[in-house]
Amino acid sequence: MNRIEPTKVLRKTKKILILIFIKIALPLLTLAQSDSASISSKENTVVSPIGKVVYLQQVNLSAENYLNGTSILLFNVAFSEYIHLGVAPESTREQIDAFNSVNIPGDVEGFPVYKSHGARKMWSKIPCYLSKQHCIVEDTLGAINWKIDPAEKKAFGTFECRKATGEFGGRMYEAWFTSDIPVGSGPYKLGGLPGLILEARSLDGAVQFVFVKLEMPANQGNEIKMPSGKDIDMDYASFIKARDVYCKNLEKQFRAAGNDVSITPDRNTIELVEDTDK
Repeated sequence: MNRIEPTKVLRKTKKILILIFIKIALPLLTLAQSDSASISSKENTVVSPIGKVVYLQQVNLSAENYLNGTSILLFNVAFSEYIHLGVAPESTREQIDAFNSVNIPGDVEGFPVYKSHGARKMWSKIPCYLSKQHCIVEDTLGAINWKIDPAEKKAFGTFECRKATGEFGGRMYEAWFTSDIPVGSGPYKLGGLPGLILEARSLDGAVQFVFVKLEMPANQGNEIKMPSGKDIDMDYASFIKARDVYCKNLEKQFRAAGNDVSITPDRNTIELVEDTDK
């Protein structure tokens, strides 16, 4: 089973590495004072897709390998939604030994990424341990500075694709997109090209979105909709930095109580965020 180790704690007096699953996400409890906060103030359109891309997501990263497996992108001209189908419906905790355990995040919606192409915005659901709900962060869609290769082409199914390279989340990506479907979306948070991205991978080999198939029209019963969760009015980078501040404050509380403890969140994630200590 895939595991995630979001936070590592070392008790030096016992010389034992203990993994503590702290309820982290927001720097101050005041940010979580109302779990009734929702994304109703955001764009909350429910629409039908015109197509669906099936991918195999392969993430060789300790903090987010729970996202591995089959994923889908539902899309139409105006909106799209990327959903991790391999995610368990509920979070679980697995005991490794007497001192170590791992928390495996789960979500009945599959930690979706909802994109509004016209507004150039996207909302993604992520684990949020200070709230009873998972949290929603908002980022800009299409902020990647892609460079399109004018010559290299490749076929995916019946669609001819062109190659583009660009930086996202601290990693360089190679993406294959088709102009035959002029939808500026793709797997995860990738997008902003003059066509749908059918396959992508990071050049460091840590992240891959492998094309499986494309269905047009999409099967009946699929809907593109805003994910449910707690709107924290942050982008992803701000969320990570706020989490780190919270962890540092929590570490100080442990030390003040006489515990020689070091708390370090696992930063081995798809999106790399600059360390707040730098």
